[in-house]
Amino acid sequence: MDMEDIELREIKTNGDHAATYMTAGNGGGAAEREELLNPRTADHNGEVVSCSNAAENGMNLGNAKRSPVCRMKKELNQVVFWKIRLWMVIVFIFLLIAAVILISLLLCSFIYDDPDEKFDPSFFKVPLYFNGSFQLPNLAFTEELYSSENQTLAADIENKLSDLYRASPALGRYFNNTEIHGFRNGSVIVDYQLTFLMPEENQDQLRNFTLSREMVYNVFRQFLYDQEADESAPTYIDPVSLIMFLGH
Repeated sequence: MDMEDIELREIKTNGDHAATYMTAGNGGGAAEREELLNPRTADHNGEVVSCSNAAENGMNLGNAKRSPVCRMKKELNQVVFWKIRLWMVIVFIFLLIAAVILISLLLCSFIYDDPDEKFDPSFFKVPLYFNGSFQLPNLAFTEELYSSENQTLAADIENKLSDLYRASPALGRYFNNTEIHGFRNGSVIVDYQLTFLMPEENQDQLRNFTLSREMVYNVFRQFLYDQEADESAPTYIDPVSLIMFLGH
């Protein structure tokens, strides 16, 4: 073996002491290839560990981290009976609870009776009147308003106001009727009267709150501002023209 085929290599140890050894040309090449294919790394204690071992340790660590999830999936897929799995049972329980809650709410809405909705209109005997006027800007005063056309227009307005107050949650039970007393010159000014009936008990409280002039007036005015009728219609009421006062 020639000296040219022999080369010196340096190996580092924990103590950083250098040592040399000789390798033959042919054998050294194989050893070098092995070193390149399987490089070594130092672990926490300073020991030399191959990369293949480190990768294997990393895979084991990853498997350890994923193991709770795997166990959970395995438990959820366990067969409880026949072909029914555990996750199916859990989903069914949640759906059953939601259905019970929904059915309970529906039953409560049908069974519950609001005591305020129960009243006997025969006890409402004390009248309360509100008089006032408003304008129909799309009509001009003519003699025809005193004919049959007058009766038709008055009936349309009376029905309009009656429907308004009967639909009111606060005033509907007390409302009795609407009367149109006549039409006056201008942009056709309409004089009206609203009649409400109160029970003999709690009259003062009703006059001051529920059936106060402010409450009745605001319901009427809000209706006029919210009306969706064509502003060019004959029965369109000008909201600004509304006048109301307590009658006798």
